Amino acid sequence: MSGKKIEKLKNQVEYAPANQGSNELQNIQTAYRLTGKNYLKWSQLVRTFLKGKGKLSHLIGIGPQKDETGFKAWDEEDSMVMSWLWNSMEPEISDTCMFLPTAKDIWESIQQTYSKVNDAAQVYHVKIKTSAAKQGNKSVIEYANLLKNLWQEMDHYKCIEMKCSSDATALKKFIEKDRVYGFLAGLNAEFDQVRVQILG
Repeated sequence: MSGKKIEKLKNQVEYAPANQGSNELQNIQTAYRLTGKNYLKWSQLVRTFLKGKGKLSHLIGIGPQKDETGFKAWDEEDSMVMSWLWNSMEPEISDTCMFLPTAKDIWESIQQTYSKVNDAAQVYHVKIKTSAAKQGNKSVIEYANLLKNLWQEMDHYKCIEMKCSSDATALKKFIEKDRVYGFLAGLNAEFDQVRVQILG
């Protein structure tokens, strides 16, 4: 892919018609441009954005073969998705996947580098943040949302495969109960009576 074509693709989103979703992409960039530390939220937003535009297949790589009808149109769409992906990343990150041939290749390269699934250091980091979380000056809702976000991160990074459905159900109940204890432990002293009532 030539340098001139790459530059054209990177700039496409700025001149794309409104019905191609450039405005929504700019919103994603502003809030959650991929920095290397926010892969989980970035990937969720990008997947949701592309699914809403009917283009999620480009991340999965499902499309017509080169000799099949419709390939040219699909390939042009794939170039647009590539430009969207590049423009949703910090330049130093997009530069690392600038010469990959398809949107799927870009997506998988970024996933391999930043997803950190089953990364022990990342699990430990989230665990420390969760254990240290306290209500403090936050409202109960703000505190609950903080923990919920940390728990979702933990669920992403710490994948546990269960072969038995009954074991999976038991594990889920254990985790939910453990998280209730964690939530209660971090509440301010003014909620002592609530803790007593819940714990019975």
